[in-house]
Amino acid sequence: MAANCRIFLERCREAGLNPLITGTVRDDAYQLDAYNRGASKSKRPSFHAQGVGLAFDFCKNVAGHEYDDPVFFQSCGKIGEEMGFEWGGRWKSFPDYPHMQWSGPGHTYQSSDIWAGRLPPLMPLYGKEEVEMTQEQFNQMFEAALVSHAAKLKTRPAGEWAAASWEAAQKAGILDGSAPQAPLTREQAAVIFQRLKLLE
Repeated sequence: MAANCRIFLERCREAGLNPLITGTVRDDAYQLDAYNRGASKSKRPSFHAQGVGLAFDFCKNVAGHEYDDPVFFQSCGKIGEEMGFEWGGRWKSFPDYPHMQWSGPGHTYQSSDIWAGRLPPLMPLYGKEEVEMTQEQFNQMFEAALVSHAAKLKTRPAGEWAAASWEAAQKAGILDGSAPQAPLTREQAAVIFQRLKLLE
């Protein structure tokens, strides 16, 4: 989401526009204040909520004219929509021109989904062709990452290393302490990669 927001800014600037991001995540108090000011139709944050982070707001970066240029917002809205964002300027009941959010493919996710803990799949990085990874490719990538990391840590010879490494990984916060016999899901493996900083 953050990477696509940066790309949105770049694409807008290339088009001669100059947006400024004014907000991303919100706590409950900020959302309630926005509701009381008439800037939101909900008292609870959804796509903006902390721990969700699927929305951002923007304005025209010109002092005194931040929100008075409808052509600016329509142009930015078009760029955002081309990238896959849902633009609040299209909403019928409560148009929100300075708002972009990722509500899943086809914009099928609603605030009620977010409140219920149902989040859309990750937003594809704009400009990168999304390719489905096969199980074999995933296994190869995972094995290569483990071999590489083991070499960096100079782990012990086979027969000794597993228990000590598992304990060290727990202490380092890489693993959560689950039984080592349990198979890893793709999601767990992705978390491990991130914690090992292999995705950076």
